[in-house]
Amino acid sequence: METTIVGSATKDERRLKHALFYTRLALYLLVFSIPLVHPAIVVPYDALGWWLWFALLPAEMLIAFYAAPPRLSPGAWLVVGALPIAATIAFVSEFSPYSLLYLGVGAASFLVTAAVFHGGPWGRWLALPEPFLLAVLYFKMLSFTRASETIAEKSAGITQLLLVVAVCAFLLHSLVLYFAAFRSQAKGRRELLLFACIVAPVALAVAILVPANFVSHSIVLNDLDRRATPRPFPIDASGNGIPGGNLRSAQQTEGRNAAGMRAGDQYLYGDGQTGGELGKQPLLEGVPSNLWQNGQSSSGSGQSRQYAVMVVASPIDPVYAADGYFGLFDPQAGFERTPGDPLNDLVHSRLLDTWTDGDTDSDADRTPEPLFFLSTIPDRVLAYRPYTVEPTVLKRAYYPFSYSYDSTSMMSLSGASEWSSIVGLSPEERAELAPYLAIPLSPGDRRVFEGYLARAVPRALGYFARIQAILRSFSSYQYQVGFSNDVSVAHLVDFLTATKNGDCVEFSNTAAVLGRLMGIPSRVVTGYLAAKSLQTPAHRRGLEVLREKIPLLKAFPMDELYLVTTAHRHSWVQYYLPGYGWVDFESTAYAIPPAAGGDPDSWDVVIPLLNGQTEGSPLANFPWRALLEGVGIVALLAMVVMYLYRYGRELFLLNAARGRSNRAPDALYKLLLLRLVNEGFDLKSPAYTPGEYAAGHPELARFAALYTEIRYRELFGPGERKLLWAELRREYRLAIRSCRGSGVGSALRRGFSLKGLYYRW
Repeated sequence: METTIVGSATKDERRLKHALFYTRLALYLLVFSIPLVHPAIVVPYDALGWWLWFALLPAEMLIAFYAAPPRLSPGAWLVVGALPIAATIAFVSEFSPYSLLYLGVGAASFLVTAAVFHGGPWGRWLALPEPFLLAVLYFKMLSFTRASETIAEKSAGITQLLLVVAVCAFLLHSLVLYFAAFRSQAKGRRELLLFACIVAPVALAVAILVPANFVSHSIVLNDLDRRATPRPFPIDASGNGIPGGNLRSAQQTEGRNAAGMRAGDQYLYGDGQTGGELGKQPLLEGVPSNLWQNGQSSSGSGQSRQYAVMVVASPIDPVYAADGYFGLFDPQAGFERTPGDPLNDLVHSRLLDTWTDGDTDSDADRTPEPLFFLSTIPDRVLAYRPYTVEPTVLKRAYYPFSYSYDSTSMMSLSGASEWSSIVGLSPEERAELAPYLAIPLSPGDRRVFEGYLARAVPRALGYFARIQAILRSFSSYQYQVGFSNDVSVAHLVDFLTATKNGDCVEFSNTAAVLGRLMGIPSRVVTGYLAAKSLQTPAHRRGLEVLREKIPLLKAFPMDELYLVTTAHRHSWVQYYLPGYGWVDFESTAYAIPPAAGGDPDSWDVVIPLLNGQTEGSPLANFPWRALLEGVGIVALLAMVVMYLYRYGRELFLLNAARGRSNRAPDALYKLLLLRLVNEGFDLKSPAYTPGEYAAGHPELARFAALYTEIRYRELFGPGERKLLWAELRREYRLAIRSCRGSGVGSALRRGFSLKGLYYRW
């Protein structure tokens, strides 16, 4: 007799249906709750996301399950199911483009639930693959938890715990599904015992065999503090190569002067200014990507090269791509990273969905500009102010340019003509921006900075004029391109009063201190500068080479692409302009340009020569071999135990059947059933008597009659029971011979069948 999930004929069936529904709902909620409990996943579950996954989806499941006919008519059932979807589209998403997502998720959860529980026999088959699909989604969620080493250490234990919970939850759901689908054959205690025997070894295997860091990155990351080895191969425009596919340049020297430059060549400074004919144009060199060894340092000529870090696609020039905002000021250490700032969190957050800026305040003259980043570093950089950020895509085939992501930034297009009319901060702005005006200097340091301002920046100037005066005051200071780590107040005082020589770090931090002393909210920003003024012929040629190998870059015109290298690591100052918000300012704009050869942007450019790598998969990082070996050992041991139990039981029954006690007929009867099932006979239901079972098998009729008489008859004449017992044993042998199949298949089935384990008595 076949049973299905549908129907509610008995109380047990109703209980099974409810258990199946709630274990199924729990699996869905378990999957979507991972980002809430796992420290290595950062998902912006805004109000819309919460409503979608934790309100709309469960509501549609509940309606599809509980409101189905005959409780409601089919028409009313569909109307009630459509109401939450319609309300969501009208009042939650407000007919935005996301309305299609709500419609799809809501309709799918309703229809699938209705099909599983009310769809007739085929609903059972639809329910069977669903746990496997959820398991894939669950593992995809966990495999997305790649993060920094610090976060990976914090999340190692919870990852293993979630895996154990998942294994138990999915097996429990599968057990309930089995009971609901095959209730007539399910016996309860046997399945629960089998469930426990499976769950315990699998949970232990996951907890013991799966390493804590199975979600860590397996690729080699680009450490920008190191140099690529081995020595790069020069690249020329003609593309002439050497064996192995590496390109070699014919370094033309015709027409060069003593400094190595041809007539008309100009030197490009990091701040966009151009110098005279003082230095040579940088050359383009390449290192095969499989030899892009970023964990080793090199010496000698390697120190005069700049290495590719990322490619930026932008219609706006320049792009100040930030990776850190420093608004907290310490009296000794200077500017420090602002704690809790979402802009700093976005750098390393692992997104599963599009991040959207929740700040609705609008600054004047800002337009949304699409930006694309193809990077060698896992942390993202973003132009201010980020409005949307897409999840980072990992693609090993482009290694070391393995990371790519899209973003949209509300970039300021205002200029000096608009800023000159700024009056000043309102009382509300001054209160809100108080942390960016705080400047707790020691009395001695404060006298140094205020004395500098008294000489260089007149107090009577307007708001923007004060900013201009601060930047122009550096016109007698030497800009030496680099990126130092010392931002202490003592170092800034020394830069301001003694050395008057520094890189972008000294200029930006000093400009921020002076800005705060002048009543202008200020902060320091670090990141990379992508600008046309920094793109030498070597950079542009490098872009052409990369564009031929990376199809993603062909979607953008060449004049919107920027090759960003280690020489473009930068620090700048952001000032707050009332009405216009935070605006990037180049703190080195008026400084004395570096001397010839002092700008790393004039160094030779090194790019990876992409030769392609096998595309990675999160599944590849999972220790499948160790886990499968463990599961295989457990399965093998379980199989050995089952065969030992089968043959041991048969020997026990055979020995018991040779006696003359009242237990002997029972042992012979059980032994017959075990051997018959090994010959391919159907299983006897516990509800059937021996006579009822023999009704379908005439060859067993005499044995069943004799067994029943011996087993249940109370009085026998002298020697009568002995004669009946002897006849029962003959009928047993006749039944075995008549039912024994011939051929190899029958022999294999007879020797290896475990179907007899069904009889647990």
